[in-house]
Amino acid sequence: MSDPKYCSLLWKHISNEPLGHVRTCCIARDRVPDEAGREFTLGQTSVQDIFHSKYYKEIRQAIRDGERPKNCEPCWQDERNGKKSKRQLYNEIAVQRYGDIDYSKEPDLPEDFQLILSNTCNLKCRSCNPNYSSKWVKEAKDRKLPYIEEKVKIGMNDSASKFWTQMDQWLPNIRFLEVMGGDPLYMKEFRVFADKLMADGISKDLEISFSTNGTTVNKPFIEKMLRNFKSVGFNVSIDSAAQKRFDYLRHGADWKGEVASNLDYFHNLLDEENVSIGVTCTITALNVMYLAELHQVFAERWPNFIIFHNMANFPTWFNCNVFPEECKPEIVKSLEDPTNFRPEYQSEIQGIFHHVMTPRTLTTLPYGTSGEDTVEAEIEKRWFMFCKEIVAGDLYRKENFRECFPELFEILVKHRVFNYDTFKYNIENIPNFGNLQAGTII
Repeated sequence: MSDPKYCSLLWKHISNEPLGHVRTCCIARDRVPDEAGREFTLGQTSVQDIFHSKYYKEIRQAIRDGERPKNCEPCWQDERNGKKSKRQLYNEIAVQRYGDIDYSKEPDLPEDFQLILSNTCNLKCRSCNPNYSSKWVKEAKDRKLPYIEEKVKIGMNDSASKFWTQMDQWLPNIRFLEVMGGDPLYMKEFRVFADKLMADGISKDLEISFSTNGTTVNKPFIEKMLRNFKSVGFNVSIDSAAQKRFDYLRHGADWKGEVASNLDYFHNLLDEENVSIGVTCTITALNVMYLAELHQVFAERWPNFIIFHNMANFPTWFNCNVFPEECKPEIVKSLEDPTNFRPEYQSEIQGIFHHVMTPRTLTTLPYGTSGEDTVEAEIEKRWFMFCKEIVAGDLYRKENFRECFPELFEILVKHRVFNYDTFKYNIENIPNFGNLQAGTII
């Protein structure tokens, strides 16, 4: 069936978090629960039982009935804004990968796995948190941030977990494996797992891809994978192509000293027949104004990379629609100029533009609300969190927002919606101000 109402991910895909919790995909709003409402984990419940759970069956039926489940709101929002959603993108891929899918039937086992083995990472990206980066843990504890998990290693690293003990029941059915993290190319856990796939001969029929921050290039290991996997894909996370802004957003990385040269290496790999490489830019309130700059650099130096745009929804205050309305026209001005982007990106960029500019309501705010009755109160909380977290992060990391994003800083100050010095003073002098969440959701 090719009916556009369907989502192939619900019939083919499963995705997990670093602690083993499961989502129908990585941007789904909710974790998959059992019938009692308890969240499944891969350590305690088999892949097949999760995939055949009541929750999965109900959400598939809702899609069959033409409903739009709230769990899938990030895709509905992208589509309302004219931006291609993950659902639409994967439906296109599914036609090539699987042919026609019979959506009237329940699937057997997943064929597409977005796998996270660990949160092990060498960077502290501004858009990340301790659950997805081990490097974040100390800062989160020092700053008493509420979203830290004390246990940062995934439960499936336990040799007694059902993920490992029942792997032979579902792994042979997997045709496409997308490995995330942390950073798979940095973590030992993935190298052990990949070596197992290659030693068992499973890799020869398996398409594999990675999300990586571009700082770690183990050439012998990469070349070994190229020889043993059916195909290998790399999605390199790049949020800016300017030194100061990149280093600010991807704390711990060095744009000119390591990442740019590693991109040269990846770009040369495109000569290999079984390699695909893309660049994923996480669109946030900090870099949306500078998106044209990134596209221009890549068009000149790495023209053969495909650029994907991932809208940041967590934390909610980092989403690029957080700006006060009076600032938005100036912030997105560069997105309106078609000469800033290659033709194949025009519709995607317009979708991002509409996402920023669309008036916010309680039903269209990304990832709902924190329980407020009015959209005004929710918007105010998110903007407070943006201001506070930017300044608090700067103080802890000894960074400077106004130096790295001078054009954005000038717009915010001009419209009197942001006072860096006031927040700095409050954080340094008012007890617990730096930990204040203003009731916002994280």
